[in-house]
Amino acid sequence: MDAYDEDAELVRYVIDHYYLLMTPLERFGQKAALVEEKASRSSPGMAATLRRQWGAQNDPEVVAALTQGIDAFRARVAQRILRDHADEVFLNRCSACGRLTRTPLAQQCLGCGHDWHERGPEGA
Repeated sequence: MDAYDEDAELVRYVIDHYYLLMTPLERFGQKAALVEEKASRSSPGMAATLRRQWGAQNDPEVVAALTQGIDAFRARVAQRILRDHADEVFLNRCSACGRLTRTPLAQQCLGCGHDWHERGPEGA
């Protein structure tokens, strides 16, 4: 099995699947974080264009929110969502190993391979 980082997976899961529970500032911060990640893999000219048009420097509140880094920002957002919206967040975990699945609707664990899809007559 691959190394599994529960904290990192929890942040990824919440950020990826509960975007609508973010505040407007958090959404803009997430967008700016994605732009920064793309810019870091782009040519210098494209990176400058991306940052100018979509980056965090366009909003001082977002700049402040990202001062401790993208990972710290995402962790704070995920913690707030889990705290403020606990009844709306479904943490889909594998019944065999306890890992978070890739999505809230997944029926197979990518960690241990456990599969809980319902099998019809043709799959039995």
